Amino acid sequence: MSETNTTTGKTAGRTGRGVKIALGLSLAVNLLILGMIGGAVLNGRPDGGPGERIDIARTLALGPMGRALERGDRNAIIERVGQDREELRGHRADLLEATLAFARAVRAEPFDREAAEAALEMQRGQVVALQARGHGALLDQLETMPAAERAAFSERLVEALDRHRPGPDRR
Repeated sequence: MSETNTTTGKTAGRTGRGVKIALGLSLAVNLLILGMIGGAVLNGRPDGGPGERIDIARTLALGPMGRALERGDRNAIIERVGQDREELRGHRADLLEATLAFARAVRAEPFDREAAEAALEMQRGQVVALQARGHGALLDQLETMPAAERAAFSERLVEALDRHRPGPDRR
């Protein structure tokens, strides 16, 4: 039971074009972020090659928090988490399989939304598990740092984030 607005001639209760565009853009951004995280994880060096330290840092998805750490603290986190390389390789392999399952679902004709959704859920689970490990290791490292170093870390983090904040709310 929709009513027509006599001024605009539009029917109430219908989703507007702007909302549809916003939802489409939101989906695109979410897929871009998931793709970036997945790509960083999937580009890992499972053989333990020279790039593995960098890949472990990306795998943990700490983002600006990882960049705000001093190199020594970042390396300590990588060492702490990297002690169980087999578990990390398992997460990477599961993430790879979930991403391949998503690609298969996208190619399916007709499109298999349920399979695509299930694959994305598997991806999300792996990314969340890896990020939780990273967050735990970050908290462990922060616990070992003196107050002045934690304050300096916090300041670097806020400065990095502040560069992305629009408008007058910037410090």
